[in-house]
Amino acid sequence: MRRVVVTGFGVVSPVGCGREAFWSALAEGRSGIGPITRFDCSAFDVRLAGEVKEAPDLPEPVAEVAAEDPKVGFAFAAVREALDAAGLNRLDSRTVLHLGTSLEIFDLSKVICGGRPDFKAAVGRSLAGGPRLQFPLDTAARLIAEEYGRPGESLTNCSACAASAQAIGHSWRAVRDARWEAALCGGFDSMINPLGVGGFQMLGALTTDNDRGPQACRPFDAARRGAVLGEGAAVLVLEPLEKARAEGKAVLAEVCGYGSSLDAFGLSAPDPDGDGAVRAMQGALREAGISSEAVAHINTHGTGTHLNDEVEARAIRRVFPTWERIPVAATKSVTGHLIGAAGAVEAGACLMTLNRGLIPPNPSLSKVAPGCELMHVTGRAARFDGEYVLSNSFGFGGQNAALIFRRYDGRA
Repeated sequence: MRRVVVTGFGVVSPVGCGREAFWSALAEGRSGIGPITRFDCSAFDVRLAGEVKEAPDLPEPVAEVAAEDPKVGFAFAAVREALDAAGLNRLDSRTVLHLGTSLEIFDLSKVICGGRPDFKAAVGRSLAGGPRLQFPLDTAARLIAEEYGRPGESLTNCSACAASAQAIGHSWRAVRDARWEAALCGGFDSMINPLGVGGFQMLGALTTDNDRGPQACRPFDAARRGAVLGEGAAVLVLEPLEKARAEGKAVLAEVCGYGSSLDAFGLSAPDPDGDGAVRAMQGALREAGISSEAVAHINTHGTGTHLNDEVEARAIRRVFPTWERIPVAATKSVTGHLIGAAGAVEAGACLMTLNRGLIPPNPSLSKVAPGCELMHVTGRAARFDGEYVLSNSFGFGGQNAALIFRRYDGRA
């Protein structure tokens, strides 16, 4: 089996577009959460989100789609940055393109005619060149292939909040096992629309603590009231270490472990004992061939909901007997929850931690809630000089994924 490294990383996020802007905000604890501007949310209890502030510069075919489906534009921009960083300008038959996202939803207002839903009329308007009801989930992959060439295989994974972490994990295995020579993998998402916000509001998953503004998302805090939706994309380029060294490429980190599991406990509630999360983390450690003591930092899933935070903290304490000495981050505190893109964006945060020697703080954590005891980094970034980091992604339906990255020191 081959060693696999990250040679490119691109990101579009609520705290910045491009990895330098993204990392600067994370390291400083600068929040990208603010009032929703994407649509009129005055009739909603939820009025905050982590919106992407900068519109990416896109070629015309992509810009046309992104005007109606912003997440497609986010994916394209992240891919472009990742490929540029890796020194690649084309995809070919030796490359796999694997992206994660979540549900494809549409604006219900498009089917309202005379105050009533009229799907036949809406379809007719769409076919006649009017507003499209929705774009297929693989639209981003198609547009990427049209611009950069057709990959040997293209997959779009839809497994809730674990989708993009799973895309990275499966891509890593494929390159490790020599099934592909390179992988372009990660995720993209945006659910900041009436149906997305309204649906999560009905589930009680989002905070209505609108007065807190940028600090409304409070993972592991006693005053947490729920998650805040975010949007964006992150993409990694994975290549065999031997190839990257031969071509003189800069290496961001080595990917060395991946674990995945399914709770099947409930639609939105995690297994209260955290068994699925435990299995995912243990699986990642097993594939990495390391003990739990080797992990020096964890980027938590940390959504700011009561159940998720307590269950994740419990699972971490079960897997890591030395948890009191492992600093943890909760980057959703500043980005919001990017749903299908969350795992990839947080994997990117881990890459930056390994390269910059800093762990980003959770600026919204002032009092740790009972049951959420971990070694939280708060206030300001903490120094980091460890070797291995772990990133958790847990989603609806009990989907769980964990990734382990290793600092690359230039040695074979």
